[in-house]
Amino acid sequence: MKKLSIKLFAIALLGLFFVTSCGNDPSSERAEQKMEEAADAVGDAMKSEMNDLERSIKEAQQDIDRRLEALDAKMENATADAKVKMEEQKQELKAAKDRLTEDLNNMGNKTKQEWQQFSENVKETIKDIGDDNDI
Repeated sequence: MKKLSIKLFAIALLGLFFVTSCGNDPSSERAEQKMEEAADAVGDAMKSEMNDLERSIKEAQQDIDRRLEALDAKMENATADAKVKMEEQKQELKAAKDRLTEDLNNMGNKTKQEWQQFSENVKETIKDIGDDNDI
């Protein structure tokens, strides 16, 4: 995300330089076109990050589904105490999957300013899910 912020700053600085130095001559039109191209590149970078995060969310959801199936299989032969613990694990996994589904649904509603924090929160949720290797 820092790379994206640096790119945005560089693009803004470059744009300011072109706008102030070009005046009203034909080269100012070229500068404006270059600014639009740079803005498109930033937009493409954001889309790429969104696609990567979406892919990570879907992979985490599939991992949760596999883990839920594994718990169900283990529960068949487990003791009563073990079943209680496994049921708690299942509830935690289902809650995490629900959070990820909500994040996936809300991903497109985030502004550039909100994106970094949102992305970090989702990655932390995914990391927390991956830390539980008891299954």
